[in-house]
Amino acid sequence: MMEKRRFDIRSQAMHNDEKTMVNGRVKTALLFLAFAGLGTALSLLLFKLDRGTGFKTDQTESSAVFSARPVRIICGTPGLTEIVFSLGCGDRVVGVSRFSTYPPEVEGKARIGGLIDPSREKILSLKPDLYLSQGRQGTMADFCRKYGIPFFPLTLENLSDLFAAIRSIGGLLNARTEAEALCLQISKELAAVRDRIGGRSPRTVFLSLGHTPGELTGIMTMGEGTFLHELLELAGGRNIFSEVGASYPQISKEVLISRQPRIIIEIGGLPVGKIDLLRQDWQKLSILEAVAEDRIYFLTEDFLLIPGVRVGQTADRLARVIHPEAYIE
Repeated sequence: MMEKRRFDIRSQAMHNDEKTMVNGRVKTALLFLAFAGLGTALSLLLFKLDRGTGFKTDQTESSAVFSARPVRIICGTPGLTEIVFSLGCGDRVVGVSRFSTYPPEVEGKARIGGLIDPSREKILSLKPDLYLSQGRQGTMADFCRKYGIPFFPLTLENLSDLFAAIRSIGGLLNARTEAEALCLQISKELAAVRDRIGGRSPRTVFLSLGHTPGELTGIMTMGEGTFLHELLELAGGRNIFSEVGASYPQISKEVLISRQPRIIIEIGGLPVGKIDLLRQDWQKLSILEAVAEDRIYFLTEDFLLIPGVRVGQTADRLARVIHPEAYIE
């Protein structure tokens, strides 16, 4: 969808560091960090999604067979909830993830649990005629098939997936015109950020998806092929871990030091009362240029981690930190 800049590091010493950095492929994507102040214990709730675009049409993956337009929809994740409401179909939503907070109209909707712990009893009680899910959820797919609930899994790993998902859902809900309008709106928002950054040289960034407060352990980030990587680079940053070969790797302090990012960003749903503690953690790594020169930023909005209709706002938020001079009128 968008052209990606690759930060190519080819020295043998760095290659050796790579071996100690990536502790296996992380099977969970840190796309929700402490929603609504619930704490960092929620940071591993969303499984890493299978790569791909759009939805699966194989009946082993999807049981979405319709005899009429769906009018009782369950949205399994916040990103899917955002899409359905933005298409003007929120009145057809009967159930949402416990983490869905946007738009405000979602407040009165029934909660079915999270992506990995949905309440089957609640789902059955809502009598849905469409269950929208994110990623391959084999157990839930089997459950829906058993009870005759049309099950429709979508991928929301990167921006291309997001646009494909919007169009797929638009087709399912007879809202194709609205889907194209929404895709155009998001594209314009992303283009506005890209245009504002202009030809500025990218700045090296480490984007942290969380670490254990009180100590710099369990540091997570994202690699190439994720929507956060794409938004970071669109916003004028250069992801220092773009080429690690894993979507959401865990990294060591030693390798982070070897990469020397110009900017450090902790992102998404951070507990406000813990920010001072998190900042103190980073002070232990004063050897980092970003720490020594006080270029550590904490972005607390939970929507920053959601692959949904507000990705333009996420790109803008990142750009304001990476290139603040671009926003001086």
